[in-house]
Amino acid sequence: MTTPDLPWGTTRHPLLLAPMQGLTNRGMRQVFGETVRPDVLFTEFVRVRPGAEQSVTEADFAEATTTARDIPLVVQVIGSADEGVVQATRNLVERGVRHVNVNMGCPWGRMTSVLAGGGMFRAPETVEPMLRELRAIVPGSLSVKTRTGIDDEREFFDVLPAFEASGVDFVVVHARTVKQKYRGVANHKLTAEIVNRCSLPVIANGDVATAADAQRVLDDTGAAGLMLGRGAITDPLLFERIRGCAPGRPTGEDRKGEVAAFLLRVLDAYEPLFQGDTQVLSKMGSVLVHITDAELRKWVKSLKKAKQVDALRRGLLAVVQG
Repeated sequence: MTTPDLPWGTTRHPLLLAPMQGLTNRGMRQVFGETVRPDVLFTEFVRVRPGAEQSVTEADFAEATTTARDIPLVVQVIGSADEGVVQATRNLVERGVRHVNVNMGCPWGRMTSVLAGGGMFRAPETVEPMLRELRAIVPGSLSVKTRTGIDDEREFFDVLPAFEASGVDFVVVHARTVKQKYRGVANHKLTAEIVNRCSLPVIANGDVATAADAQRVLDDTGAAGLMLGRGAITDPLLFERIRGCAPGRPTGEDRKGEVAAFLLRVLDAYEPLFQGDTQVLSKMGSVLVHITDAELRKWVKSLKKAKQVDALRRGLLAVVQG
């Protein structure tokens, strides 16, 4: 039996940066790679363009082929076989992509109304044939990132046999349903049941915001590793805190200083990628919404009001330089 080509190699309890639409572009991945070095990075999902002369845009090709500090990069695709996801994956592999992840959990927009993203739960019989086609194309790991169902978390077990039979190497489980979006609490009791019933490595995702959360989820579920999403944006040193390489999250001015240093790095990474102040500030706004500390609310609000990149930079430098 061949050993799966897992992107994290032999690392025990790997920590993966989640694919977050609108956030984990190559600029954000660069910042995380330079600071806390996740064991694996994921792209935002690559959009498939059915019927187009080129199924993947050049912008998405750039995202899919830009690594950060030699950290393994997993490229996420979303779509169904009928919508060209197989051809798009073939095109990505031709450009050098090695690891591919299939999104089966997106809770937004049309992804729940067609057989793509979370909508794939509507037709579990289509999952295995598509994954088999992808398995024949992808040279490295093939994985799935999934919610537990559309509105019934037990729906996961309807598609589990397809994952196991099609050659998938690991499964990332965000322990919420599609309809929950990010409401409620991730059900890691169900994650534990999935780990016990699944022959594949399971990466647990959802509601890991502190080092204590991480240890509890690993202990309670037996998961192979963790995927960190919103918690890693809120606390930029979360990866290092979980590893025991950084102290607990500070408060007050120390907390503000950590956040400001992170935001300044992100701003520096975003300026070359996005066109003009309006676009850069919009992208920074998508990051700022995750800084929700009550004690930082007034400061964050002032940052959001910046009308020019230079003004935002000055506000951040004022904190970093003390």
